[in-house]
Amino acid sequence: MILLQINQLSKYYGAELILSNMKLEVQNKDRIALVGRNGAGKSTLLKIIAGQLSHDGGEIIKPKGVTIGYMAQDTGLESALTIWDEMLTVFTDLIEQEKELRRLEADMARPDIFENETVYQKVLNEYDTLMVAFKEKGGYQYEADIRSVLHGLQFADFDYSTPISTLSGGQKQGLP
Repeated sequence: MILLQINQLSKYYGAELILSNMKLEVQNKDRIALVGRNGAGKSTLLKIIAGQLSHDGGEIIKPKGVTIGYMAQDTGLESALTIWDEMLTVFTDLIEQEKELRRLEADMARPDIFENETVYQKVLNEYDTLMVAFKEKGGYQYEADIRSVLHGLQFADFDYSTPISTLSGGQKQGLP
């Protein structure tokens, strides 16, 4: 008895073709394995079969009374952010310090502050103190650190503006 039959199944995410002309037949007592690299579409296919995701072409046939379930991978990371923005969340304090440094730089360039020696010296001292703390905490290297971590996690070839929500379950597991 055929429990599941898939003919010419296709799925797109935007303009990217994820599944193309998929064919599958599962008979009663069959044992199957779904193997592939991260991002190949394994989870997408299973979600389509379970009815949790739509497909763009082809057909899925299953006998009446056959139910198919899907237990998702535990990715540990559900985020609406991009890969880069998610990595930046670790450095929120440094980013705020950097914004404050830019504000102080703008203040020092203002004629009313520059021409008042007392006020200018106060702003300059505040800037110097903050800049030393920023440097000691790795403020001038945190972006390089992010790139290094992403490279080590095999994300070097990714566009860092890719939303995490579009990554496969296996790819999400690779992110910290």
